[in-house]
Amino acid sequence: MYPIDRNKHFRYAFSYKFNLQDRCVFVSNNNPPTVRFGQPVITLTRENTLNQHNSNIRNIALLDHEGAGETTLLESMLHVAGITNRMGNIDDHNTLSDYDPDEKAYEKSLYCSTLSFDYEGAQFNCLDVPGSADAVAEAMTALHAVECALVCVDAIDGVKANTRKVWRLAAQRGIPRVIAMTKLDAEHADFATALAAIKADFGNRCIPLYIPNASSAAFSELFSVLHSPETNAETQATHEQIVEAIVETDDALMERYLEGESISEQELMTALRDALMHGSLFPVIATSAAHEIGTVQLLEVLKTLAPAPGEIERMVYLNGEPVSVDQIEGFSAYVYHTEADEFVGRVSYLRVLSGTLSTHDSFINRRSGNDERAGHIFRVLGKKQDDLKQAVAGDLVAIPRIADMHACDVITDAATEVSLDEMTFPMPMVSLAVRPNTNKDDQKLGSALHEFENDDRTFHVHSDPITHDLIISGMSDLHLRLILGKLERRYKVQVTTSTPSIAYMATITSSVKDVDYTHKKQSGGAGQFAKVVIDMEPLGRGEGYAFVDKIHGGVIDAVFRTSVDKGVQAAMEEGVMGNYPATDVRVTLVDGKMHTVDSKDIAFQIAGNKAFRKAFMECNPVLLEPIVNMLITVSQDHIGDIIGDLNSRRAQILSTDMEEQTALIKAQAPMAEIQSYQAQLKAMTGGEGTYTIEFDRYEIVPPAIQKRIIEKQD
Repeated sequence: MYPIDRNKHFRYAFSYKFNLQDRCVFVSNNNPPTVRFGQPVITLTRENTLNQHNSNIRNIALLDHEGAGETTLLESMLHVAGITNRMGNIDDHNTLSDYDPDEKAYEKSLYCSTLSFDYEGAQFNCLDVPGSADAVAEAMTALHAVECALVCVDAIDGVKANTRKVWRLAAQRGIPRVIAMTKLDAEHADFATALAAIKADFGNRCIPLYIPNASSAAFSELFSVLHSPETNAETQATHEQIVEAIVETDDALMERYLEGESISEQELMTALRDALMHGSLFPVIATSAAHEIGTVQLLEVLKTLAPAPGEIERMVYLNGEPVSVDQIEGFSAYVYHTEADEFVGRVSYLRVLSGTLSTHDSFINRRSGNDERAGHIFRVLGKKQDDLKQAVAGDLVAIPRIADMHACDVITDAATEVSLDEMTFPMPMVSLAVRPNTNKDDQKLGSALHEFENDDRTFHVHSDPITHDLIISGMSDLHLRLILGKLERRYKVQVTTSTPSIAYMATITSSVKDVDYTHKKQSGGAGQFAKVVIDMEPLGRGEGYAFVDKIHGGVIDAVFRTSVDKGVQAAMEEGVMGNYPATDVRVTLVDGKMHTVDSKDIAFQIAGNKAFRKAFMECNPVLLEPIVNMLITVSQDHIGDIIGDLNSRRAQILSTDMEEQTALIKAQAPMAEIQSYQAQLKAMTGGEGTYTIEFDRYEIVPPAIQKRIIEKQD
C-alpha cells in the first residue's frame, strides 16, 4: 500500500481498473454503480431496497484448495453460533457437511453440501464446496447461488492451484470475496508471511481487519485494526494502512482524509462494505478453527459486510431479452445441486431467484418441460432436513423426489418463462471402458450411469461407435472410483473396467483404378452372381466417405448399384487394415456385370465389399489416430518438467503463457499417449497440476508405431 501524501490536495474522478485476474472494470459515476463481467451484469444497490423477507440472508460459498480447512472452519462457525453442542471432526467422521459415505471413507469433502443456520439475527446459507480440482463443476454452480465467497487459505501452504482457480471463477461472476486465513495456530505458521503470500497472488487490496497477538502455538486472540487501533504498535501501523486503503475507494472520504479530517469507524465500515461489493477490497481474517479463534470475528464480518440477496441484481432472460430478476413477479429458481439419497430418494437444491415457493405448489422445469409439484420444502443442515412452508427470493432450500432434475435447471411457475446463461463445464479427462459382470445388470447399469451423469456435469457416459465400448469419463481416477463405488453401493451392480481402446481409423494415401471383383455361388439351386469394377481415391481429412455411380448403359441395374454401396460401407465399418474402420475414401463404381437369374442384392453387396477390400490394400493404407488439444495449468516451477514429458509423448507445444504464479501450457498430443496423463501430472506437480482435453482431429500414425499397433491387433 502506497502512503497518501496529505499535503497533496487533489480531486479526481474515481475510475478503478483492476488486474486481469479480476476481469472487471468499475466506473463510479454510474447511478447506481455497476460491475460488468461480460454476463451477467451485476448492479450494486446503495439504497435500502431489500425485500423485508430476505434482507437478513447471507448466501456464502466456502472455497479452498483441498486441505485448507474449510470444513473444520464451518464446524467452528456452527459451534460458535450455538447450532451444535460440540465441533465435529473429520477424523471422527462426524462433521455435518461431510455426511456422504464416500466423504467419511476418504476423510475429505467430495460433494457440495448446504448448511443453513441462524446467527445473531442473520440467516446464513453456507455451501461447503470441495477443494479438489475434480470438483470444479460444484464450485461453478455454487457461485451462481450465492452473493459472497469465503476463500480459505492455509497459513502454512498459502495460495495453491485450486485457490487461484476458484478465485478466478468468483471474480468472473462478480462475487465479493472475503479471505479466511486458516490454521494460524499450526507449527511454523507466521501471520506476516502468510499475508504476504496472499497479497502476492491476489494483490495489495487484501487487507487484514484483525491482527493476531502471535502466530503458531502462541496464537490466542485477535485485535481489531479499525475498532482498537491503539492496542499495540502493529495494530496502529496497520490501522493507518487500512484506513488509506479504504478511503482510496471513496471520493468523498478521500477528500476529507487528505484535508486531515478524522473518518469515523462507521464511515470506514460503510465504505469498506461498498468496496467489498465492488471487488476493490478483500478483507482477511486470521483463524484457528480447531480452537475457535477468529470464528466470532469472521461471522461478524460476514454478517456485517457480505451482501444480502437484494443487494446484487441478477439478470435473467425473459422472451430472449435480459431483464433484472427484480422485475420478475412470479416464481423462478435455479438448481445448483442434485443428489440421490439412499433413503429420501432424489434431492434437488434450489436458489430461489424471484417470488415464493410454497409446499404443494406446482412448477415447470424449463429444460424438460415437465410439470412438477413441491411435496416438501426443506431447510437443510447437511443431511438434516427441516420442513418449511414457504421459500422466499434469496433462499437456498431443497425439494425431494423430483426424478428428472439436473444441476443448472431453471424452474418457474406456469406464467414465468425465464432462462439463464448456459454454463460451459470442463471436459472430462480420464476414461474407463465398463461392462457389467452379469448380463442381467446391463439395463440397470445404463440407468444408473445416466442418473449419475444428470447429477454431475463433469461425468459423461457414451458408447463409442468405433470400438463399441461403453465409456465413462470423469475429471480424475478418484472421480471415476467414486462413481463406481456408488454404482455398487446403491444399485448392487459390479462391473469390470479396462482402459478404453483407442479409436484408430484407417485411410488411404494413393489412388487405384479398375479394381474388379466377381462373386459367384452355385449350390444346386438358385445361384449368386455379381461383378463390380471400382476406382478408389483418398478424400480430405474428415470428409468421411463418398460413393459415385458412373455406370452407363445399364450393365448393372440401379437397385444393385445401391447394393454395391451397402457392401462398401459394410467393409468400411468392419475395417480392412487391422479391423479398424476406414474413412476419407471416395469409391467410384465404373463397370460391372449381372446375370438375369442369379444376380441379387446380397450378391452385389458381397461383390462391393470384396472389391473395396482389394482396392483399399492397393492404395497404401495407413492408420489414423485421434489428436487432442490440451490445456495444462501448473505452477511456473514445473514448466520444464511438463514440457519435457509432453515431448516424450509426441506432443506439439503450441504456447506457454504466464498468469501470476501459474503457467498455462497449450499443446496437442495423440490420445494414445495421454491415457494415463492424469496420474503422471499429479506425480510431477505434487497433485497441483490440472489439465483439460478436447478432440481436435485425426492424423497419420508414424510407421514404426503403426506396425506395432497392427501386430498387436493381429
